[in-house]
This record gives sequence, structure tokens and C-alpha cells, in this order.
Amino acid sequence: MPSRTSTWPSGWPTFSPSDNEPNDTLQAELKASIIAEYGPEALRTAWIKTCNALKDVTARIAKEGNKSVPIFSYEEVTSNHSEQVINQMKATGCFIIRNVVPSAEASQHFSELQAFIASNRDTITGWPAKSVAIYHLFSTPTQLKIKTTPKHLRLQKLLNSLYTDSSCSLEEQEAKYEPILYPDAVRVRAPGQEFLGLGPHIDSGSLVRWADHSYRQTYAAILSGSPETYDPFDMAHRQYARTDLFPGGAHSSVFRSFQGWTALTKCESGKGGLLLLPDIKTATAYMMLRPFFTAPVKEEEWRDAEKWSIDESGWFPGTYRWDSQLLSRESHPHLCLEDTLVRIPDMEPGDTVWWHADMCHAVETTHTGTIPASVCYIPSSPSTTPNLAYIRQHWKDLVAGIPPDDYKYLDGTGSELVLSKQNERKMKGALSLDLISAEGRRGLGEGV
Repeated sequence: MPSRTSTWPSGWPTFSPSDNEPNDTLQAELKASIIAEYGPEALRTAWIKTCNALKDVTARIAKEGNKSVPIFSYEEVTSNHSEQVINQMKATGCFIIRNVVPSAEASQHFSELQAFIASNRDTITGWPAKSVAIYHLFSTPTQLKIKTTPKHLRLQKLLNSLYTDSSCSLEEQEAKYEPILYPDAVRVRAPGQEFLGLGPHIDSGSLVRWADHSYRQTYAAILSGSPETYDPFDMAHRQYARTDLFPGGAHSSVFRSFQGWTALTKCESGKGGLLLLPDIKTATAYMMLRPFFTAPVKEEEWRDAEKWSIDESGWFPGTYRWDSQLLSRESHPHLCLEDTLVRIPDMEPGDTVWWHADMCHAVETTHTGTIPASVCYIPSSPSTTPNLAYIRQHWKDLVAGIPPDDYKYLDGTGSELVLSKQNERKMKGALSLDLISAEGRRGLGEGV
């Protein structure tokens, strides 16, 4: 099984300037203000530097395939504190950490999850509605037990510590590394289940990356013409970004330092697994600069960054303010996604995979295996001021059985939002919160 996306799924969308809504002036005004703020020459300098750097990045990933995704043992990461390991984790922005949960224990958790879903099937919703793969479940016994274990909490704290915050003292920075346990869903994907809904994308908002001042400041080095100095692990501005500035079901209002999967079953290549673009610095710079440039008239000249010109239209490629940032090989050609979006290495039950908040990722459209592919979505999230406010409210909702704030609505936008009526506290087999450790309960928001 090749590790690259050698065949591009026909169901993944493409994006073109015709997607732009001419009556919507916000994006055109926003783009004009950014061009005026940073200057077309700075943007152009950054564009040429970035596209040239991408040539080496994409060639390397195309050659290495999923060997570009580092693999570590839990002990290797948490015990040695090796500078070499830390540098490797930061250089790629994604990695697998094995045996965070013992394999037999993870398999038992999956059996318990299946039993929980079966016992409460009439009251559980999920997505896609007609063939559920992602369940709107946030506090099942399986999820609560795994993410509040000392090993998981220790790992999340370490991942948070890969970031720095130049806006505060070292003591305050250390305090922010304490994890908050952002509630997210659980996936059980059946064998043979087709899944086109999660093509190449970047979570934590789309247009908001340019529209929100704090978010845009995160990428100031890129927009100012010095993408080589951009630090993807500086949270001084990022922690205050209003990722939910434009309401939508795809947005998290919490800063997640890394998104993560904890495997409950085998997760093998070609069997409904995760795809990553294993580069965080240069790929992010390209994504941020792409809206400001239009392709040369001669199609064969697209590889030459100097042939591209400043784009003052309102089009932001793959950007719909209520959705995640979407990408395609047509709209973001220099990323060479057909060669750089790689299937992650195989995972055993209890293994975890982590990827930076700005990383392009996707989910395989097909599942050719014979058993379900199941993961818990457990990210790492630091104790920033906005994150603490979110998790403080989450504890109240958790006790009451109300869905977390980011998931109170099942679908829709604006006046068409559909409120979830699930109450996980009332479901059969719900875990008593008294059985969770004090450290775990703090992570869930008690007493924060």
C-alpha cells in the first residue's frame, strides 16, 4: 500500500475564483486592508521565498512518504526530555506516540464504548446522519477514563510545553502548560464505509486567520516578508485568537496546541485512517500568502513564483467563513498535495497521533478493512485565559449533562441552528464523575 495519496479522490472538492460571492464585500475589503498594512512588496518577497522553499519540502516528503511522520515511544518522549526528540517534534509538527494506553486496555475501552452506544442508540446522534461515523458523544466512560489517566495528562502537558509565550513571565508560562481537557467526539467507522466529508483542511477557523487581529498577528512574520523567521510554536498572540469569530459548526473556540487521535482499534493505511502534510512552517506560510496572488496567464508557468501577481479580488481559496480552511491541489498547487498528503504509519490500540493546530490533514475516503476503525479525539490544550474560561463552563455543562459549548448545536447556521437535546448524564452506563481523579477533574474544569 503506497503511503502517498497517489489517486486523488474524485469526491474531494476543488476551489476557484468563481466561488467568490461578488455581493459580499467583506473579503475584498479585508484583503485590501492587509495589502495596505504589510505592503505588496513584503507580501511578494514572502511569496517567492516560500514557494522556493516548498520545492525542497515537497520533494523530501514525496521521497520519504509516511516516514516523514516521526514515531516515538511514550517513555522516549516523557522520560528522556531529549533535545533531539523535541526538535524533531517541532520540525515536522506531527508525530505518533505509541503505547500511551496499554493495547489490551484500549481494546477493552473499545468494547465498552460499543456497549455504551448500543445501550443508548435511540438517544445518540452523529455525523453523517445517514451513516454515522463520528458520534456526538463527549463524556462516555471510555473518553473520560482515557483522557484523565496520569499518562495522558502528563503527555498533554509536555505537548503544551513545546510552545512559548513571550508575553508573560516564565512562571506564568509554566502554568499555562497545565492541560485543560477539551471535550471532543468519538469515531467508530465501519468497514467499507465511504467518507468524503473530510478532505484536505486545517481546523480552528478559516477567514478568521486573516480577519481577527490577534490571529493575524500570529503570522506577522510571514506577511511582513520574513517567513523564515516565523515560529509556529509562539502562542503570544495565538492564545487570544477568536477562532469562532464567524459562527459555524466546524469551529473550536479553544486553542488546541495539538489535535490528536487515541486509537481504540488498529488504524491501518487504507482502512479509514488519517492523512497529514508533515510540514508545519513552510506549508503554513504558503496557506497564509496564497489568497494574495493570482496565477500567471500561461498555465505552464505556475511553478514560477515570480510569474504570479498580486490578487486584489475578494477570493480567499477554499475559504468559507463558517467552515475550516479547505485546500485542494488546484487551489493550492505549490503544496503538491497529491504527493505530500501522506497516510500516517499504522497504529495499534492505545497509540496516539498528534498534529499542530495549523496542519493540513484529511481522512481517507475508503475503509478497506474488515473491522471498525475507532479513535477518541483527544487534543492537547493549554491553560490560557480564554481556554480556562471555556473549561470552567464545561464543568458545569458536564455535571448537568449538557453538550459542550462548541457542540450545543447539531447542524445549520444562523437561525437554522438545531439545538442538541442529548444528556449524557442520563444515558445508561454513564461514568460517575466521583470516580475521576482530582487531577482529571481539574482538567475537566472543576475548581478552575
